[in-house]
Amino acid sequence: MSKATTDVTVGITSQIHMELMKLVQAIANRHPDARHNVGKVLVEAFIYDEIEKYAKGLSDKVWDRMEKTGVYEKPLKPGKYEINESPHLVIKASVSEPVKRFSEDELARVLEASEYKIPPHKTKGFVGAAKIPGTCAVRVSIVER
Repeated sequence: MSKATTDVTVGITSQIHMELMKLVQAIANRHPDARHNVGKVLVEAFIYDEIEKYAKGLSDKVWDRMEKTGVYEKPLKPGKYEINESPHLVIKASVSEPVKRFSEDELARVLEASEYKIPPHKTKGFVGAAKIPGTCAVRVSIVER
């Protein structure tokens, strides 16, 4: 099979995966830490993390450019959308209902205006007493020395 035929019959996602795996292995194999079991996986994870950061920055720039040039417009109302398309790709969007957030001040205002007439300072005290510890956020990264 010729190179031109392969590029047409293999999807973009598959091409990205194959080329990315080759690239990561080539870089990792040249790194001195690749001679050690732990070093090999750390190098591989580090490379993928760096690719992710770099790709995210480039992707954001392209999305901004597409929005500025009218290729797409962010939908603002809840629903599912197909915004634009090319022969092989389509921009789809899904917009959820707005998230409702808890407001201690709003609860205090509502309870003060209710038939119970609870003073705001008491409501805020109850809310503070009802708070329980949650889980910790953990961020792990590999850094180059």
